[in-house]
Amino acid sequence: MRDIMETSINSRVAICLAYADETRKYLETEFSDSEYKEAFQKFKKMIEMGKEWLTGKKINWEDIYEMCNDDDVEYGCFNFIAIYSLEEKYEVPANLLIWTLYYFTYQCACEANERYFPQDLWDGHLPPEDEKLNIDNLYREAKQYLSPDICEKLQLLEEKYRSE
Repeated sequence: MRDIMETSINSRVAICLAYADETRKYLETEFSDSEYKEAFQKFKKMIEMGKEWLTGKKINWEDIYEMCNDDDVEYGCFNFIAIYSLEEKYEVPANLLIWTLYYFTYQCACEANERYFPQDLWDGHLPPEDEKLNIDNLYREAKQYLSPDICEKLQLLEEKYRSE
């Protein structure tokens, strides 16, 4: 399997979006009776926007970033992540979900030649070694909470994108 840094940005984003979508589905199932339906709809919308971006559609990265950082909304995405990343059981999936969505946002901003990025994660530039480490660890982290079938599906998808 080829080093992730030798693949295209689109392949890296596609891998991250696949993990984000499966993680969103897992968390949505875990909290199916919760008041966070709005947050899950926003996560879903961000992932859909990511897929559109991969097809060449221009996406306003600031809209996505604002959806992720809606701390003024009582049951928004940021609120959900802040609360449930504190519980040990949900720390890994919450962190994986937000990192993959921020990664997509970061790549969107880079494409738009923007210098403002998610300041709480990177100060304008994501070091390649951090990018590589995080993407290489997606499968290992997802195995902690996703079913073996879904993990196998994600691993096959990742292998496909790493070979392109």
